[in-house]
Amino acid sequence: MNKALHTLDVKERRKAILLSSSILAGVLMIAVVSFGYSFMMAMTFEQMGRMDLLLAIMMAVTSIVGFFTTIYKASGVLFSYKDYDLVMSLPIKTSHVVASRVLQLYVLNLFFTLIVMLPAGVVYAIKVNPETLFYLLFLMTLLFIPLLPIIAATIIGSFISWVSSRFKASRMISLVLTFVVIIALMVGSFGLNGNEQVLADMGTELADMIFKLYPLADMYVDAVCSYRMSSFLLFIALSVLSFMIFATVLGTRYKAIHTGLTTSHASSKYIMKPLEASSPFRALYKKELRRYFSSSIYVLNTSIGMILLLVMSIALLFVSSEKLGELIEIPQLSHYLSTLAPMIVSLFVTLSCTTSSSISLEGNHLWILKSSPISKQTILLSKVAVNLTITLPVLVVSSMLLMISLRPGWIESLLLLVIPLIYACYSAMMGVIVNLKLPNLEWTSEVTVIKQSAAVIVSMFIGVISLLIPLGISLLLTHVNGNLILIGIGMIMIAVCLVMFRYIQTKGERLFRTI
Repeated sequence: MNKALHTLDVKERRKAILLSSSILAGVLMIAVVSFGYSFMMAMTFEQMGRMDLLLAIMMAVTSIVGFFTTIYKASGVLFSYKDYDLVMSLPIKTSHVVASRVLQLYVLNLFFTLIVMLPAGVVYAIKVNPETLFYLLFLMTLLFIPLLPIIAATIIGSFISWVSSRFKASRMISLVLTFVVIIALMVGSFGLNGNEQVLADMGTELADMIFKLYPLADMYVDAVCSYRMSSFLLFIALSVLSFMIFATVLGTRYKAIHTGLTTSHASSKYIMKPLEASSPFRALYKKELRRYFSSSIYVLNTSIGMILLLVMSIALLFVSSEKLGELIEIPQLSHYLSTLAPMIVSLFVTLSCTTSSSISLEGNHLWILKSSPISKQTILLSKVAVNLTITLPVLVVSSMLLMISLRPGWIESLLLLVIPLIYACYSAMMGVIVNLKLPNLEWTSEVTVIKQSAAVIVSMFIGVISLLIPLGISLLLTHVNGNLILIGIGMIMIAVCLVMFRYIQTKGERLFRTI
């Protein structure tokens, strides 16, 4: 928005306005969906006479999501940013540097907290019609909800980075440990969802479960819903005091912690090997693959979808789709999985796009590629090849496992494999094109490019829309054979992929030269 207001380039202003409008529309859409979920839950809680559960659940959700998303980006935001040496050499207090990094984490989590909690607060106010004091307490406590999740996630994320740095292949160990923690937490949450007695009884059992798992939720509900000032002051005191201790310790030990996290094990043995020559494409592919696995944030953000797809495929071997439908209260889940499995698998694929940030991650080294005597088409296609290397093996294995568990016919099995493969090619090339249009080379932290850049947001939005439209058509045209619809979708997407490939060959190369 700032660029749109002050840039003199009309084309840049138009692009900035369009992007800002799209992001604002996306935020509003998420807020509307959040309001809808809160309203539906409120209808149930109103019948039970436990409207306080609405705020308790939404507060717990924001804390859990904030914890999940911070656990693997905290180390990158606080310690692994590109200009650390430059910033620490400036005549600035270390505490101010630490404060600026912690504030960035806080603002990101607060943003999500507002999107979830404000609609929930509006629904609560509509249903309960509380006293004026509610609004004051509700708005004040919003600012303190993200503090403890940030502390817990930062400690765990930093501990994982520190442990992994003690060994060879530290980045791989860090990735494995982070994936283990995330999957373990998700499996634990699924276990809670499967507690039929709790879900059947709801009411007191559900409240006790939330308050037992997260005691601050109990204080929060007492403060906001029951207007207890002792709980209000205790909630704020615990949050602020914990955060102050965390920030103080981090500030005094910042350089030592940074050194410990960034120190890695190096082998003392070095063996001279003969140099190998390879084609430009193969050399670029190897370079891009090394770059990908050198960033834990990059790998986590772009491969978590494929990991979840693999976990889901393995889980369905042991839990039937009918049983799973009963657990999550979707009676027709087995039917939906059988008919829409290709689109569901494709969704995981589109959420695992590495190319939407691959050009931006070149940063100030992009000039090396631009000046090299290599076809720019080769450079772009090497990035596409890395994306396919990440998605295709997991995709094929998961599709095979789903064929075993779902037992579809031979046509359905073929579509289950082919449709996601087409979307994998589509997602990889679409990410390159979007990143060519919306590059961001002036970054200091990889988190900015990988999680918050315009190219990543736009490519994810386009990928989801490209699935929602055919999914909506399939649900509307229930009288038409589903296989025919999927075949038609596949043919259209093949045509789109061919057009994008041609675009990369022609205009894509020119766009790369002008970045």
